[in-house]
Amino acid sequence: MDTISNKDDRKLKVAVGATKNAPESLVHSQFGRCDWFLIFENETGMTKAIENSYAEVETGAGIGCAQDLIQEGVEAVISGQVGPRAYEVLTQAGVEIYLAPADISAQEAYDKFLSKELLKMEIQKF
Repeated sequence: MDTISNKDDRKLKVAVGATKNAPESLVHSQFGRCDWFLIFENETGMTKAIENSYAEVETGAGIGCAQDLIQEGVEAVISGQVGPRAYEVLTQAGVEIYLAPADISAQEAYDKFLSKELLKMEIQKF
């Protein structure tokens, strides 16, 4: 399992794509189409809920979400699935992507991230 280098000595912001705006809501199955992004910090827990304004757009939802989260200063994203264009934008900005099942809560996904139990998403180019 490849995991983010744990930067315990400083604030680490992690965004979780979720179905609602609370830590007990479920992880959403699709990054660009999630209803909310919950921002967690390793020092304080959940700090912010951001409604996804791209959830209903025809195209470019993942890219728009990726750009918003980069502006928020997140260093990792947890989601059910991330498309190739959003993946490219996030990874080029140094944001790592981790996969979580859609049947667990955002808080559980974040806790699994902290305990290094989530798989890092990587797309191989040929």
